[in-house]
Amino acid sequence: MNFAELSMAISDWLNKDQIDKVIPTIIRFGQRDLEDNLRIRPMEYHPATASGSAGEDSLALPADFLEMIFLVLIKDNVRYPIVDRDSPLVMYSERPSVTETGTPCKVARVADDLVFDVLTDVAYTRDWSYYRRLPVLTASTTGTPIPNSNWWSENAEEAFLMSCLNKASLYVTGISEGDKKKWKDASLETRNALIFKEARETTGGSVLRSSNWK
Repeated sequence: MNFAELSMAISDWLNKDQIDKVIPTIIRFGQRDLEDNLRIRPMEYHPATASGSAGEDSLALPADFLEMIFLVLIKDNVRYPIVDRDSPLVMYSERPSVTETGTPCKVARVADDLVFDVLTDVAYTRDWSYYRRLPVLTASTTGTPIPNSNWWSENAEEAFLMSCLNKASLYVTGISEGDKKKWKDASLETRNALIFKEARETTGGSVLRSSNWK
C-alpha cells in the first residue's frame, strides 16, 4: 500500500469528501501513534561503530531518536556497557566534578544529548542501538528511498490504516460513536498483533516460546 492507496482507503472509510485536504496530516499522526506505542524490530537502528575522542562528555542524539536499546564503549577489544541511567540532578549531585575522567558507566539525558557521568579518559569506539522513527509516508515519488511507501504501509498496512482512522475519529465531526469505538478497538488489536509477532520471532528457535495473552 502506497500513500495514494492509503489516502483513498481513509477517504472511503470516513466517507467525508471535505477531509481530503487533511489526509496527509491524518497519515502523519497515525504513523506517529504507532511509533509512540510500539517498540518493534523494524524501528531498531544499529549505526556503524564510530571512534570518539578522549575528553568527550556526551553523545548527541539524532533527530529520529526515540529510545536507547544499548550503548557500549570499546577499548582494546573489550566492551564497557553503560548500564545505568539517572536524572541530570541525581548524576550531577553524585559527580560534581566537571573535569573527572574515566570510563563512563552512567548517562543522563539533557535536552538532545546523553551526558556521561565522567569525561572519557581515552578515545573509545562507540557501539550503540536505538529505536527510531521511520521515514514519514508522503505523496512524493522522488528521493531515496521513495517516500510514498515505507515499512508501515508495506508490512503493517492494516495497523497503519486503523491507526489513521482512530486518529481521524478524534477530530473529524460527524463520526458515529460506534465507528469511533470500532476503530479504537481495531487500532489496539492490530498494534497488539504486531507486538505478538515480534515476541514470537524474538523467541524463535528456543525451547521457551511466547504464547498469546488473553
